[in-house]
Amino acid sequence: MLSLTRWSPLAEMNTLHRDLERAFGLSWDHFPAERDRAWVPATEVTSDGGGWKMRMALPGIDPKDVHVDLHRDVLTITGERTLQREEQTEQHLSEFGYGRFERSFTLPDHVDADRVGATFEHGMLEITLPVAEAAKPRRIEISGAALPTA
Repeated sequence: MLSLTRWSPLAEMNTLHRDLERAFGLSWDHFPAERDRAWVPATEVTSDGGGWKMRMALPGIDPKDVHVDLHRDVLTITGERTLQREEQTEQHLSEFGYGRFERSFTLPDHVDADRVGATFEHGMLEITLPVAEAAKPRRIEISGAALPTA
């Protein structure tokens, strides 16, 4: 399964800048605005004989703000994590990414699209991608007359 993710060189530079600030002990006076931080949810894909399982970490996101779409052989997951800040607080440091995200995955031909399922629990989106029955290997019984014995 391949992942299609838009690469942003500026987001890479922001990450490098933040890492350098952390390494050299710079103050908390300056941190990138929420809109400057790219956010790509961590994803894990596993498989067995029955199909694939995809897990995506989406902490702090309401399941109503997550959408899973399957169009032909492309599975697309979109959502948004919004900043929830109390009125009287002053933020000094934030390493959370906020905003909209979109991840697309090209699925193998033999996924049974009618049986794809998704659940969301404890901040984890889990998608099951079963193999189509027609694509599973099966044993063919040989029939016919028995061979003569000598």
